[in-house]
Amino acid sequence: MSRVKLSEYKAKQLILGDVYKGIQLRSREKMVVSKGKWVAKVDQGVKKRFKQGLVSVNAPAKEMLAAIKEWEKKGFSQFVLEPYLEHEQSEEQYFSLERIRGGIRMLHTREGGVDIEAHPEKVQTYVAQSGKDVTEIAGKSGLPETFLRIMFNAFDKYYFAFIEINPLIVRGDDVHLLDAALLVDDAGEFFVRGAWTGDDVIKAKAKHEAETRVEALAATTPASLKLSVINPNGAIFFLLSGGGGSIVIADGAQLEGAGNLLGNYGEYSGGPTREETYLYAKEIIALMLASKAKKKALVIAGGVANFTDVKKTFAGIIDALSEEASALRKAKIKVFVRRGGPNEAAGLSLMREFLEKESLLGSIHGSDTIITKAVSEAITYTRV
Repeated sequence: MSRVKLSEYKAKQLILGDVYKGIQLRSREKMVVSKGKWVAKVDQGVKKRFKQGLVSVNAPAKEMLAAIKEWEKKGFSQFVLEPYLEHEQSEEQYFSLERIRGGIRMLHTREGGVDIEAHPEKVQTYVAQSGKDVTEIAGKSGLPETFLRIMFNAFDKYYFAFIEINPLIVRGDDVHLLDAALLVDDAGEFFVRGAWTGDDVIKAKAKHEAETRVEALAATTPASLKLSVINPNGAIFFLLSGGGGSIVIADGAQLEGAGNLLGNYGEYSGGPTREETYLYAKEIIALMLASKAKKKALVIAGGVANFTDVKKTFAGIIDALSEEASALRKAKIKVFVRRGGPNEAAGLSLMREFLEKESLLGSIHGSDTIITKAVSEAITYTRV
């Protein structure tokens, strides 16, 4: 038995029934967006869709369809179209249910919504062992009892393992599920009698060849090597180190309104060797050179490493850059660096010497500089 993801469309259909007015759209099928206010989203289990430019909100039908066409070019094939609900950010709540040994655990906060990670102290936890607990939980949480009974009943009836509604909008007895992520027990397919089937299990987007190669490389090392191609014709490409720092840097670009410029996302961490870093860097450099963007930049950045050797990994990146230095100069690509950790000074010195020699230097910073500095400078460079 394992947990598998169902599409957001199917999740809401199971919970809301005929009340749900969403429309499922799939590639190779006729797509129509009627008049009205709509939200279009990629429906393939992608996290942080809005930050990745995979959501179109309240746009004309023509723009909605154009956005879907762009998502198809990135390898996505399944989408959901839903009526747009105008609301204030202050209305956004967080809600989730998960099956645990002691029953069904509910997490809820009246504040935060999509910014829940910034308010972890406001999350309240409840555990229901039977239906009689729902009334008490409704009283304590302030959520409508009718809504909670629908959620808990669906959880049992359809073999849900986990569901997250974020954001959840509550207006009196009216509850609106804006975004939903659902995991089910795959063994439950036999018992739900067609309510959901294997066809409702989400299919990941078609992998880019570079993603496949990095996956194969990652399988040979205890280090972490990850790559997601966001926009093959992006202007800013990342060589990021460390999961937490990588998220901060990518979010920094999004906050500056440059999310549409990002070509990739990923990370190298966990102490990769010089050779492993070289092979990983080659994939990102090849993506960048293939991009049709008029002006491009490479951001080599990360937080302050605990044990990943900056000098050693930078040597691997320089090996990869050296092979394409002429092509990088011809494309007027500049490299922007911010990194800290073991052998930081030696690594930064090595990188500066190489970039200056090859006329590729955009900027270079150590751990004494804010983590998002390099990406901010890269954004400015590509926009000028």
